[in-house]
Amino acid sequence: MAQKLLLGKVFLRGGIVLKTGLHIGGSSESMQIGGLDSPIIRDSSTNLPYIPGSSLKGKLRSILERFGERLKDGKTEKLTFNRNIGTFRNKLFIHCCEDAAFAMQCDVCRIFGSSGDDRALRDQKAENMPALLMVRDCMLDENLLGVSASFTEVKVETGLDRSTMSANLRRVERVLPETRFNFELVYTVEANSPSARGRLTFREKELKKDLDNLLTCLEIVQSEGIGGYVSRGYGKVAIHVNEFTGKSLNFFKGNEKEFVGSKNAEMAIGEARTKIDEIVAFFKKEAENALRG
Repeated sequence: MAQKLLLGKVFLRGGIVLKTGLHIGGSSESMQIGGLDSPIIRDSSTNLPYIPGSSLKGKLRSILERFGERLKDGKTEKLTFNRNIGTFRNKLFIHCCEDAAFAMQCDVCRIFGSSGDDRALRDQKAENMPALLMVRDCMLDENLLGVSASFTEVKVETGLDRSTMSANLRRVERVLPETRFNFELVYTVEANSPSARGRLTFREKELKKDLDNLLTCLEIVQSEGIGGYVSRGYGKVAIHVNEFTGKSLNFFKGNEKEFVGSKNAEMAIGEARTKIDEIVAFFKKEAENALRG
């Protein structure tokens, strides 16, 4: 069993501003004549739209799976979509490392976690790799409340039968452009070892690469969009970073000065990227102090 030593957390907070209408589907409890064919998801307590953390996390993971790599048997390799998380009839393949030892060397599984696959290992029991990244639900910016009573529109789309030229109308609900949601990513920084007898190690290069990859994925979200129907123009967003900080374990114990980075200052993703070296150096020092003790 691997050992882990908590060093602190990295916080990446900011805003997601819609540039075109956004559709992330919810469920309709009842069928109504003239009602919506595809409603959006809403917060059940306020009835306001939001972006589920699972949707943003899934988007980030799917992007990283397309350019991430892993080190296996001393060789760097591209990732394969090797795990079916769907059903036999409705397959849904993602990348997932077979064991925690492989996951620690994988760009995707190190951040998003993996579940071990005993069938892939003949001589040992596979171990899970818990995710280092948490993605919060993206709630509506509180500054918008009271400004507008409506944040959505109903867009009528037409499907045209190529043979008869008859139209099939669909009523799709979407969140209006210029609506802003707040996002929060929390990344756990650890020193670890692959086994109980191994030496705890702070993996400086992996931390730097993970933070850089997360910012790259956010950049690609801006270029691709999020939610459904992005190929039809939905879901284009602009992302701004308000906080990119590293907070040590001592910070959470009450020493509020034990953090590094920038907060309360709106930055583009590229500007946030310049803070990575400072955050990594901060945790390297924290690791040296912790492991020396």
